[in-house]
Amino acid sequence: MSLDRLSEKIARRDEKAFAELYEKTRTLVYSVCLSIVRNHGVAEELTQETFVTVWLKISSFEGKGFKTWLLTIARNKSLNELRDRKREVAVDFSENDTLGGVYEPNVELGMAISMALAKLDETDRQIVLLKNSGMKTKEIAEFLQMPRGTVSWRYSESLKTLKKYLEVEE
Repeated sequence: MSLDRLSEKIARRDEKAFAELYEKTRTLVYSVCLSIVRNHGVAEELTQETFVTVWLKISSFEGKGFKTWLLTIARNKSLNELRDRKREVAVDFSENDTLGGVYEPNVELGMAISMALAKLDETDRQIVLLKNSGMKTKEIAEFLQMPRGTVSWRYSESLKTLKKYLEVEE
């Protein structure tokens, strides 16, 4: 079922539709939060807060573009968290953590990826994490309010940067 259709059911307080929304989008919401706060525990909390907000504020959603609305809530919560804490915490990839929903059992590789991602600026890091979480370039462009070509180019350049950094680390 489409997210816009799910949003209509959630507005009517359909808990099954809400559970389906959560299952379909939790990795994506988590990736948005993680790309901003760069802390797994905080990103998990913000993901939960995002879904609580969706449940409570669904009546303020108007029409189409539900995914953008959902991700904007996650982004705003994450930015508010950074402002409240006035500090940025580095990503700590430890065992059983994920990057883009893929299990990463190699702690050393996870740490190398974390360090490589830290070399990217915030927007490029967001693009990489969102793209690897399954979001389409068009959706990322809409979410970040950038031209689609710019998102594609920045993603490509970011992958080159990450590859170079990871090759040096080996």
